[in-house]
Amino acid sequence: MKKYQIIYADPPWDYGGRKLNSSSEGKELNDHYPTMKHQDICNLPIKELSDKNCLLFLWVTYPHLEKSFEVIKAWGFKYSTVAFEWLKMTSTGKHVCFMGAWTTGGGIELCLLAHKGSVPRISKNIRKMIIAERKQHSEKPPETRERILALVGDLPRIELFAREKTEGWDAWGNEVESDIDLTNA
Repeated sequence: MKKYQIIYADPPWDYGGRKLNSSSEGKELNDHYPTMKHQDICNLPIKELSDKNCLLFLWVTYPHLEKSFEVIKAWGFKYSTVAFEWLKMTSTGKHVCFMGAWTTGGGIELCLLAHKGSVPRISKNIRKMIIAERKQHSEKPPETRERILALVGDLPRIELFAREKTEGWDAWGNEVESDIDLTNA
């Protein structure tokens, strides 16, 4: 199986019936696409994909932050830092704001950075904050991939749970023709 030095992942976290808004009539967070239980995400054979020197860029929302550290460990990585913070904007340039569990959310999503072995950083001026328009549910800003490449270079890379194929990136996900089969890894 091909080995990668960059793994970029946006797991379909399960929200267990939580609503998009406080109305009991509201759409469930899980209604947008098939989600996965935490243990199923942990059980994916990502260790088989990762090179001995590899970086993991893992998107996580605040409700799954604690569980994300378990995923990182299960996949064979060690947490390093927050790579990116995405401040979601509307098409009119306003900050996206929605109900959080305790306080009103500020529309920020985190992309954690974890490592296995050592991958050298080639640029020290990559900004953490990404201010970009929110598009489809859970669609991430394309510039994130560009920043990853600027940070560490043109290394073998894959996007897990991909929504589209991107030139130069292998992809795996239920919305794309996958370059690998994780079910038989």
